Amino acid sequence: MSWKNKPTNFAIEVLKTADDHLKKIVGETLQQVVIRSPVMDGEFRASHKVTLGTPQNTYEKGFDLSGGATLAEGLKVASTAKIGGLVYIQTLSPYGPALENGHSQQAPNGVYALSFRYVCEKYR
Repeated sequence: MSWKNKPTNFAIEVLKTADDHLKKIVGETLQQVVIRSPVMDGEFRASHKVTLGTPQNTYEKGFDLSGGATLAEGLKVASTAKIGGLVYIQTLSPYGPALENGHSQQAPNGVYALSFRYVCEKYR
């Protein structure tokens, strides 16, 4: 008797499904971070970066009022994420910690923690 679908093919399919799920969760988390970000001039929205393997260690100042460019850039990086690898969604904005700790009327409960909780609850 031969295998109709080899176990190795099944394993490959499971990994692909896991990779796709990871990319979806990273994308949704980034989207939540971007839309929850308070907006004055778009600098904080532009500061959110997705990196794989290692965190970003330098701040790149930019501006993105709508968050569309930031989301597109992050999704491009996330599209190459693989299960088992490290994925970072972060900001190195100098005022990021203050915003996360409620120093904005637009985001009195922070940005990252709420985004994380939202995605965790959704995919529970």
